[in-house]
Amino acid sequence: MVDYESLDDHQLIQRVSQVDKDALEALYIRYQTPVYSLAMFMLKQPALAEEVTQDIFLNIWLKAGSFNAERGKPKGWIMSVAHHKIVDVIRSRRRTIVNTDPADYETLDLLPAAGASTEAQVEQTLERERIMRALATIPESQSEVIMLAYFEGFSQSEMAKRLDQPLGTIKTRVRLAMQKLRTVMENDGYE
Repeated sequence: MVDYESLDDHQLIQRVSQVDKDALEALYIRYQTPVYSLAMFMLKQPALAEEVTQDIFLNIWLKAGSFNAERGKPKGWIMSVAHHKIVDVIRSRRRTIVNTDPADYETLDLLPAAGASTEAQVEQTLERERIMRALATIPESQSEVIMLAYFEGFSQSEMAKRLDQPLGTIKTRVRLAMQKLRTVMENDGYE
């Protein structure tokens, strides 16, 4: 009998790539809060964030074999899979939703979801505050592109048009911002 809680993330991802459902469940338990927190922060709709969180872990199940330990830590890979899926949802919704008037929403969409536990909500809030503190330490022009890219799903080309800046400038800002954020988050104890 394997004690999945004692396995590190690398071992769990390796087991998931070997179609081990219990390893996926252990990863889900370990990372559901930060993944949901990111989805909620970017999508701002609890029901949609919950649905996307499930889709993200399905993607992890399907793509676990593509994880490369030489390119980064498992948490970074998991959050990258999450971010890409959330951006896909944002872009898809941007193309399909013409009218966003709340009066047109279904009544069920307006009802609060069962939601996460108080402990999970506190953890999500602390993680969000940590990210926002890190963003506050970088120049405004850099934090602006990070917000547009990672929280609103804009591509670099779309940001260049929106900000009326050359694409090369946007790429440089994103690269510098990511380097500075990585340093700040590592100094703050973020993995």
